[in-house]
Amino acid sequence: MFIEAAMLLLSLLALASAGRIVLGPTLWDRLLGLNLFSSKIIMLIVLYAVATERSYLLDIALVYVLLGFISIIFIAEFIQKKGKI
Repeated sequence: MFIEAAMLLLSLLALASAGRIVLGPTLWDRLLGLNLFSSKIIMLIVLYAVATERSYLLDIALVYVLLGFISIIFIAEFIQKKGKI
């Protein structure tokens, strides 16, 4: 019961983060919203893995964490250099 309630709350927070991505006044706000959305999805995957006792989903969450971190770093560098590679 607790895990399902936590998953519902995380889903609502992910929707709020998606709103920040769409409505963010600056590009940095959108990047922050993307990072928040990514972390909420990771937490949902972990909670689902615990609820269903499927340990392979934890590996998927770990890969998603690493890819999310690297992509946020690269996007921030790209924005900071104003698109110049």
